[in-house]
Amino acid sequence: MIVILLYRLVVVLCTDLRILVMLLLDTLPMLGNVLLLCFFVFFIFGIVGVQLWAGLLRNRCFLDLPPNVSAAG
Repeated sequence: MIVILLYRLVVVLCTDLRILVMLLLDTLPMLGNVLLLCFFVFFIFGIVGVQLWAGLLRNRCFLDLPPNVSAAG
């Protein structure tokens, strides 16, 4: 009795999983459009960010060593 119930549960889960996988595969072209839009938005914000903060952080991170100490070793 328990084996039959477990078998039915596995069959139902497999069919549900098959439906979900097919649904995901069917929506891949639409997800491509969304990814293209996200890439475009990140690209535009990247250009704006580089233009706004261009050179602002230049020479902010450097090692201030005493004159008798070398950075090479």
